[in-house]
Amino acid sequence: MAEGDCYLCLMAAFRRPSGVSVRWRQLAAAAVYLAVVAFLVVEGRSEPLTSQGRSHDALSFVILAVASLALLLRHRAPLLVAGVAVAALVVWRDVLDYQGRAINIPFLVALYTVALTGSVRRTVFVGTGVSLIAVARTVIAGSGWIAATTSIGWTISALLFGEGMRARAEFASDADSRARRAEADREREVERRVTDERLRIARELHDVIAHTVSVMTVQTSVAADVLGDRPDEAREALATVRSASREANRELRALVGLLRSPEGGAELAPVPCLADITELVRSTENAGIATDLTWSGRRRSLPSLVELTAYRVVQEALTNVVRHAEASRARVCLGFREEELLVEVADDGTAPPSANGTGFGLHGMAERVGSLGGRLEHGPRAPAGFGVRAHLPLDAGS
Repeated sequence: MAEGDCYLCLMAAFRRPSGVSVRWRQLAAAAVYLAVVAFLVVEGRSEPLTSQGRSHDALSFVILAVASLALLLRHRAPLLVAGVAVAALVVWRDVLDYQGRAINIPFLVALYTVALTGSVRRTVFVGTGVSLIAVARTVIAGSGWIAATTSIGWTISALLFGEGMRARAEFASDADSRARRAEADREREVERRVTDERLRIARELHDVIAHTVSVMTVQTSVAADVLGDRPDEAREALATVRSASREANRELRALVGLLRSPEGGAELAPVPCLADITELVRSTENAGIATDLTWSGRRRSLPSLVELTAYRVVQEALTNVVRHAEASRARVCLGFREEELLVEVADDGTAPPSANGTGFGLHGMAERVGSLGGRLEHGPRAPAGFGVRAHLPLDAGS
């Protein structure tokens, strides 16, 4: 076995194989280390390399053992271990003049660990220092420059091998970190979408049911009050209840059908638009509250999402008027401006209990308007009543 083959086997043993436990990796590295050292010791004793120099004796084994045992601390104190290895090499070669290359093994492993556990700056610093020591040994001892060049070459090789392994480990660690972050981001995105969808469904159910149930409640109360004295008015109120219940049932069936058919095979109900606000006003009037609808500005076609949001704002605001305001009149204003649609609903009653914005209805309105990049204003009006104003950007949802 050539010297280069021994060193390459040793460096390969100290690599970190994937899928192998740390204990087995350490045992494999120790076995390869001992095998290479034993081979070089036997080679040095059986075949002298030069006619000069001392053969291996007990002291040489002590030096080799000290340098080898120091490697056990190579990850805790790599610079100290490298210093011990360099000192052992100098004593072995220049002071005691032992033959054999076994002392090269702890030296190379120590340098490899310095590069593996450190930084590029430290690697360059150590490589420069060891190379200067090799040059100094050549000058002082008067040995040939071939030996110095060989020593510097093996030093740089060990350091570069350690740098390559460290770069590979850092790349793998960064890739693993990026994969974990990407997975965490995907999970957060899924949770966010689920939460947004739950809120959207909650808003739709609230907006579909609240207005219709409020109108039905008022009309059934009217029917109960006039059933004996004015049966015609009672029948008219009950007819309104029946119409409202059918409309609510139609919207609920469409919504449930959409949820049960995520592939889009369910029949969808038409999306409410600005033209449907007239029906909302009529149902509010049927509930006993005189309601006016006014338009201002140049009426034009808007994105369906803007019209749906305006419809839902008016629907929820009128629902609050019917349920909480105890009002006699209400007013709905739709104003077309250059860059926004202004939706206003006001009444002459009292402020609803949820006027501070903690109610589901007002909170849902704020979420709808905010999702379009608009803003919602609400609060008591002087001298009496409550008002809701929504500013909807015309280009939202286009």
